[in-house]
Amino acid sequence: MDIRKILVIIIVVICVFALSYGVYYQIFKSNEPKVGTKNNIEPTPVTDIVEFDKIFDNKMNYQGYNINDSIKIDQTKELVYTNYTKTEIYEEKYDIKANIPIININNEKISNINKEINGLFMDKVNSIVTNKNNTISPTIYTVDYTAYLNENMLSVVIKATLKEGNNAQRLIIKAYTYNLSTNEIIPLTDMITIKGIEKTYVEQEIRKEIRQSISQTDNLAVLGYTVYERDMTSDIYKVENSNNYLLGPNATIYIIYAYGNSSFTSEKDIVVIK
Repeated sequence: MDIRKILVIIIVVICVFALSYGVYYQIFKSNEPKVGTKNNIEPTPVTDIVEFDKIFDNKMNYQGYNINDSIKIDQTKELVYTNYTKTEIYEEKYDIKANIPIININNEKISNINKEINGLFMDKVNSIVTNKNNTISPTIYTVDYTAYLNENMLSVVIKATLKEGNNAQRLIIKAYTYNLSTNEIIPLTDMITIKGIEKTYVEQEIRKEIRQSISQTDNLAVLGYTVYERDMTSDIYKVENSNNYLLGPNATIYIIYAYGNSSFTSEKDIVVIK
């Protein structure tokens, strides 16, 4: 008889515990994020990418270096300055926040770079505004830039995000690095030689970054996300083809793979070489 009473007591205690836990779970736990579920998983931020995104200040950063003002077209202005700015919202049509730079150097090669910058970034602003009745609505367009001087090396990078209607957002990034002494655009292969960096090391860093991105996107694809697929064997990852780069703060090299330059995606990879 005593054994039966003990068993009954044990069963009652277990039932009470189970009921209490069920109430607790429903109230407190059911609203917590579920790690690994599709609704709330976020790619882990990469520190280098976060740092890269923060440098777009729409300014010329001299970093303590001096230049001869005689190379400027307009000696009253910075070596790189905001030539065109527009902040305009047209209800239900577009939202534009654009800061577009010009390189203030009297040189034919720089003149061609400025024309390219206008063609890539300012022409899109004009297209959105002048064709507002035919613009894919809503259109959101932002443009920012930054520029750095490292001794005699001028580097400028412009970043634009474009979202048109239901189309996927695009991220467009274009960088130029120019030798003020030789009046030449500097390919990445020449830059790493100047800095005394081995090409094999740069290749390893590129492969490491792209492998990491592929691993991350593969994990997201398994969970049902639409992802941008990278091809590790693509020639775009060869050093000699990786000329979209910034020589930025403290002569750090940021090699930029902005896939939105040619596709409807905001995916990018940034390889940092210090």
